[in-house]
Amino acid sequence: MKCWKHLILFLLIILLGGCQVDNVDQTKKPSEMSPDELPGVRAFEDEFTRGFLQSTEETRPGYYPFLSGTGKYEMDFPAGGVVGDKGYSKEGERFESFIIGVDKSLIESSIDMKYMPDKQGYENVVLDMLSTSMDKDLEFEKAELADRELYFAPFKLENGDFGYVAFIQNTVDIGGIHIFYLSGCTTEEENCSEIIEEEESTIMNWLKTIEFINESE
Repeated sequence: MKCWKHLILFLLIILLGGCQVDNVDQTKKPSEMSPDELPGVRAFEDEFTRGFLQSTEETRPGYYPFLSGTGKYEMDFPAGGVVGDKGYSKEGERFESFIIGVDKSLIESSIDMKYMPDKQGYENVVLDMLSTSMDKDLEFEKAELADRELYFAPFKLENGDFGYVAFIQNTVDIGGIHIFYLSGCTTEEENCSEIIEEEESTIMNWLKTIEFINESE
């Protein structure tokens, strides 16, 4: 009878030990994991990009949690995306600039992102600057979200590429994000119209996932 009790106790110790190991693994960030623990998608295959990703659990299908190097905002990051390390620039918590290259079926995208110490009340100045940089008279729409305002304007280039220029203003603290999202079809032109419509919806949904992290939080 004692032998059975010892055996049961031994098995319980093994099971509990295994649970503890699992819990430790769940707290590890992707940058601390071995390659065989990571999802087999482009974002995790790139070492530099992996440093910004906070978990291997999807925020929604095809996206993972991303934290800015400034610690000032977070967003959904596409599984097919990579942050270019050579063009990455950061000054403490006040400025950050980088480009995301996104590859997915039938479409390729480039997302130019800049975090700036923008203050409320200067939105029109920023929007004029963004229009000037595109050499276009952009018509921005405004969406009021929790703790932020999203300004966005669609555009289309002569070569058929398309996208959005966007500005997100923090309404609780200082901080703004300037975004140029450019996409292009990689399939025959006659099949692009449906792809463009779907991609425009994808871009808008993604923009709304960008949220500021304020000191009060």
